[in-house]
Amino acid sequence: MSLIRTILGFVILLILIHVALVYVNVGRAANTVTEAIYSLGTLLESPAALLINAVPAIQQYLNPNSFFTVALTAVGLYLVLYLLLGVGKKS
Repeated sequence: MSLIRTILGFVILLILIHVALVYVNVGRAANTVTEAIYSLGTLLESPAALLINAVPAIQQYLNPNSFFTVALTAVGLYLVLYLLLGVGKKS
């Protein structure tokens, strides 16, 4: 269980790095590391984009075309999964 939580922690960190690169305006083709971060970030954020587009009630509050909305929604969803995997853990 701790391995899955560790992977989810790295996923959250990768998406936040992706958001920071977009915010700072670092180009996608700057080098191979940024290309990998952009590619993985887009892949890992796709479930959040699908969720926002699938539920019309959410679209009243969140813009499905905004990069930052989709990315931060993905971080929130992965954080909820991370926390739920820790519930019930015995010390």
